[in-house]
Amino acid sequence: MQPRPALTMRHTPASDAANSLQMHLLRGAEVLSRTRDLRSIFRTTAETAMHFLDGSYCLLFAVRFTPPDLTVGLLGCCVSDGTDTYWDDVCDGQSWLPVDPLLADCLHTDHGHAVMHEGDTWRLAFAVGALGEARWVLEIHSHRKPQVADCQGLSLFLRCFENQHQAWEYANLDTLTRLLNRKTFDDDFERLIAAAELAEQASQEPAERRTHSPSITQPCWLGVVDIDHFKKINDNYGHLFGDEVLLRVADLMRQSFRNHDKLFRFGGEEFVVMLRNVAEDNVQSIFDRFRIAVEDHDFPRVGQVRCSVGYSRIDPRLSPAELLGRADEALYYSKEHGRNQVNGFDELIMSGKLRITIPAGQAQIQSDIDEIFL
Repeated sequence: MQPRPALTMRHTPASDAANSLQMHLLRGAEVLSRTRDLRSIFRTTAETAMHFLDGSYCLLFAVRFTPPDLTVGLLGCCVSDGTDTYWDDVCDGQSWLPVDPLLADCLHTDHGHAVMHEGDTWRLAFAVGALGEARWVLEIHSHRKPQVADCQGLSLFLRCFENQHQAWEYANLDTLTRLLNRKTFDDDFERLIAAAELAEQASQEPAERRTHSPSITQPCWLGVVDIDHFKKINDNYGHLFGDEVLLRVADLMRQSFRNHDKLFRFGGEEFVVMLRNVAEDNVQSIFDRFRIAVEDHDFPRVGQVRCSVGYSRIDPRLSPAELLGRADEALYYSKEHGRNQVNGFDELIMSGKLRITIPAGQAQIQSDIDEIFL
């Protein structure tokens, strides 16, 4: 009996290309597993998916379902020029749009993706999440017709994205309000101070040499929010309704501030807001808009709830403790002088309503302030 010849694998250009793309998808999943920053998670996912399907650009949407409306908000856009890939965050938090037929189709099919041929371009949409509960949609434009195996492979990769996002939420979000939690504050605060320093440097460049967008030169701010008389709410209505107040206030924060502003539940009934690149003339009205939104909201059983706010400008020459202390001082002033109001630390200092606590050797600074403004 003749021995059977050993089996050999035949490699073709098509199979080699397919294997290369599969390896790219696996490498993307491995990179994603080590990514901790939320925007980097979005970017890695979009770039990997677009390259896998040989796309020219792709869009990543958040999905919002508020019966009977289904809307999407653009989180970011990834574009390829054939050589390099560029990612752009889109985070204004206001661009909620109705879904088009392709996105609606992928959100309502049990396999979670849809394909449409338009001219010489294929549009592909992938829902991320369980049927009827998808939280994201990835839309990719490609000149190559996708194969069934391509769609199946990318769907598996997007499960990695979903799992990584869930891990990020578990580590970074407050379990009740879904705002950022206290332990994430320090790292974000350091980034805010760095952004303030960059803005300060950019604003000092001569106009003819300035390369930054005008918005980048605007200052950064830290605000502290405290719900007025929250203990009475818990005592009079119980902790269940107290938690409902916290949930509603968190929702009002998300509606009042921009999508890329950082919102924290700092502890108990206290919240913190980080604002980047906001003109000094606008910051008071931004916090007042939120305060009024809370005052005008009808809270279940409790009725009207009010809050006090204090904020301070981020001076990169000061320590994080000093900057947080300034916002706290402005908050305490709001609470001690009638509550339900917004006050800025610098304005309180300039008007003489607060005094800077300084070492005795620097007392001349306060004296100079008094002489100018009082």
